[in-house]
Amino acid sequence: MLKKILLPVFLVMLIIIALTGFTQVGQNTYKSLQKLQYVFSIITQMYVEDVDQNKIVDDAIVGALKGLDPHSVYIPPKDMTKVKEEFQGNFEGIGIQFEIVNGVLTVITAIPGTPAAQKGLQAGDKIIKIDGAVTKGITQEEVFSKLRGPRGSLVHVTIERPGISEVLEIDIIRDKIPLYSVDTKFMIDQQTGYIRLNRFAETTDQEVEQALRELEAEGMKQLMLDLRENGGGFLEQAQAIVDKFIGGGKRIVYTQGRISNASRDFYSTHKKRWRQYPVIVLIDRGSASASEIVAGAMQDLDRGLVIGERSFGKGLVQNQIELGDGSAVRITTARYYTPSGRLIQRPYDHKSSEDYYLEGRTNDTMKTDSSKIFYTAKGRKVFCGGGIVPDHYAVADSVTTYFIKLWSKGVFREFSSQYLEKNGPRLRDAYKQDFRKFVRSFDISDTEMQGLIQLGEQKGVPLVEKSYETDKLNMKNRVKVEVALYIWGNNEANQILVMNNKVLKDAMAFFPEAKKFAESAK
Repeated sequence: MLKKILLPVFLVMLIIIALTGFTQVGQNTYKSLQKLQYVFSIITQMYVEDVDQNKIVDDAIVGALKGLDPHSVYIPPKDMTKVKEEFQGNFEGIGIQFEIVNGVLTVITAIPGTPAAQKGLQAGDKIIKIDGAVTKGITQEEVFSKLRGPRGSLVHVTIERPGISEVLEIDIIRDKIPLYSVDTKFMIDQQTGYIRLNRFAETTDQEVEQALRELEAEGMKQLMLDLRENGGGFLEQAQAIVDKFIGGGKRIVYTQGRISNASRDFYSTHKKRWRQYPVIVLIDRGSASASEIVAGAMQDLDRGLVIGERSFGKGLVQNQIELGDGSAVRITTARYYTPSGRLIQRPYDHKSSEDYYLEGRTNDTMKTDSSKIFYTAKGRKVFCGGGIVPDHYAVADSVTTYFIKLWSKGVFREFSSQYLEKNGPRLRDAYKQDFRKFVRSFDISDTEMQGLIQLGEQKGVPLVEKSYETDKLNMKNRVKVEVALYIWGNNEANQILVMNNKVLKDAMAFFPEAKKFAESAK
């Protein structure tokens, strides 16, 4: 009994030791740990019912971290696999993106090069059985548990495909599936390349380098780097991205913390050549952490223009410490600063976690704190006080409540699925070899859009005529994105989405200014 009590308490003690300076455990800390151990023994021995000791330990860890900052967190074992996949850049499975449409497991796209793609799975395929078990009504978590598995293991799927009367029985051998950081890359025009990053993971540097080389081979002379909705990741990967565009010996970011190895300077590497063309970085309220390192460095070093909204404001560095049972704690060990000395972290004192995150999404992005002024390498004023303030503001068009309700009810995805059941094979044959033709000529007719309106009404979203007229082009474009996803995949679908984006169109006008920055940086 005593051993069962002491083991989890010892784990909590280790956490508190870590929080109080690792080996610097003084007399007061020791007494506090004794107190914690005593309370734990009272609960486990005297409480009116049997208690889950693991839950008590988890709750104690969460409580210890809660009073520190919003980004010091406990990660239970059940969540660690997903966390590792996200930042290591791969998992093991068959390689599909899917959606559950009306309870039916539907393939959105088969990731190129994966087992699913090699076996010929296509967008629009309905997986009606997995290893003989009917999937109707399956949950997202159940899909993961059934389709993911060890590399080399076999899973059998039964598929209904639009345009084919009989079902398809397919054996798929699971393999490693890459999670890409670069989800879109293409040429906007003959000289402007576009790269969208969704995270900063272990493979981000390599992916961006490959994307840059491909676009440069197509004639790229200027770059739009899109970091909107990028929540960040590895600091070193952010450093590597900035390093591609500046000469050697320039400080990109620095950190300051209490323990000896927490305070570090990150400089660009010395090299003979680096990319010197104009760069515009797009950010918004969802750009955080490593995204802000890139945007802040490009701005402070006068290397590129930052366009969009004020970023989220996460300027804290975490170390992830595994606890031996599959769980981990993520502890803030330092704050990071841009080259000019700006702390990007928003204030979080006296705020709940809910209020802190809500504020990051709803704060006034146009407001700047004129009392906290810093200066770039060439003497331009830049502002502190939370997040990166862009050089020029550009805000996306808002949509009507009617559009939002249709989206939240899954009407666009379900309508697109029904539309593609009837038209998908024909459209794939017509456009597969000519994406530019699809961009120019494909359009959902007003008559066909009546089907979307009716589906919305069936799902409890009555037509609002004025809102429909306001958002009709956006609604048609949303369906066009789904059709592109069906025919090609993510990259082309995202191109459709991006090319009709107001922020990107506004940002294009600032390349002449970005060119001046590039010329002065040579």
